[in-house]
Amino acid sequence: MADNHHSNQEQELSQNFRFWSLLKFVAPSIFTFVFIAVYQMVDGLFIERFVGDEAISAVNLFYPVISLFIAAGVMIGTGGNAIIVKKVGEGRRKEAGESFSRIIVFTVLLGIVFTAVCLVFADPIMRLCGATDGTIEYLRPYYMTLSAFSIAILLQSELGILIIGEGKTVVAALVIIVGGVLNCVLDYVFMKHLHMGIRGAAIATVIGYCSTIVYAVWFYVLAKKSSYKLELAKPNLKEIGQVCFNGSSDMVSNLAQGVTILIQNHLVFRCYGDVGISALTVVTYVQTFIMMVFMGFTSAVEPVFSFHYGSGNVEMRKRVYRLSMLWSLVLGFVTMVLLFFLRRPIVGIFFSPGSDFYTIAENGMLLSLPACLFVGISIFGSGLFTAFSNGLVSGLLSFVRTFVVLVICLYGLTALFGGTGLWLAWPAAEAISLIITVIVLRHYRPRYQY
Repeated sequence: MADNHHSNQEQELSQNFRFWSLLKFVAPSIFTFVFIAVYQMVDGLFIERFVGDEAISAVNLFYPVISLFIAAGVMIGTGGNAIIVKKVGEGRRKEAGESFSRIIVFTVLLGIVFTAVCLVFADPIMRLCGATDGTIEYLRPYYMTLSAFSIAILLQSELGILIIGEGKTVVAALVIIVGGVLNCVLDYVFMKHLHMGIRGAAIATVIGYCSTIVYAVWFYVLAKKSSYKLELAKPNLKEIGQVCFNGSSDMVSNLAQGVTILIQNHLVFRCYGDVGISALTVVTYVQTFIMMVFMGFTSAVEPVFSFHYGSGNVEMRKRVYRLSMLWSLVLGFVTMVLLFFLRRPIVGIFFSPGSDFYTIAENGMLLSLPACLFVGISIFGSGLFTAFSNGLVSGLLSFVRTFVVLVICLYGLTALFGGTGLWLAWPAAEAISLIITVIVLRHYRPRYQY
């Protein structure tokens, strides 16, 4: 049975990719990541409908914290995936199972630490996130509930990536859809009919996240459909360190996004007050949607590069690299055009046209859209080095793109142009980061032969 699963995974990853076949391969992963972004919006939508316009700020104020949880899960998932898939490509399936077991145990222990810290230091952390006397009452129930279930958020982020690494991109998408639909339904039930307020939105989110965990238990433990199986494994701190280091770029990009949202919360409050924080929440949703398109693409092609790196297939690495660069540009243009024409309906879902909330959010969304043209290649470039187990280069690229350059642009452009500069900072930072990424890709091409 394991041989059949191994053969299926190898067949998926080693297929003869062409322009359209690569899109077909990555489409479920893109859809999965995009759906995550969309159903994250659901909490904000129901909160706005059943609690009020200002209450939606709770979602954005909590973003720095949940981004830490997701960043850690993505770090372990992508770093572990590169190691596991490489071992599978080399035929070392028992060792792959041992690595899988180690990272699950590590994830649970890390989640316990996160929960303890977040609950003990709740008030200082909420204030650090930008909560004011007018918004902390909305943030508290949302913060406390989700922080208590940080293990579930970590595992959901991690296991989704590992399942994609099995070549099960369609299945991963379906599991995310189930979780998203469940979140939507429970948001409506908890907030409208049970009158649970923002706490109900948080509980619905946790239950939605658990759909991936439930499937993973069935896939890995009960049905044993993986190409490797759970193995009793001795602790290996060196391997855990390698997993974290190798996945550091993906962690940095998620964590840095949380830090920059924290900075944006303070800057937007300075420019617009509490109204600005609520408007920023919707702009953040759109920015997250854009990045999820390319993170989904990159997460799908990373195992392909890892597999062919392990098997030594240089020709396929070069072909998939060229196709990936091309699709990054095409997807960026399509996403920008689509969101340009849909910007008003999207903002109108959350705020009434003509209100201050609506005006600020629409302007912010419009000025952010040029980033679509630049962000794809940068995310792919960083993910490529993760696939080659070069966590240092991957992490540095992500850190420079999502933190150093962006923070400089945020403070610099806001100081020069006020609120307009705040929205222009992201596309400006992505344009600069694209130049840096292209230079690094050209430098390392001879070593990895892509």
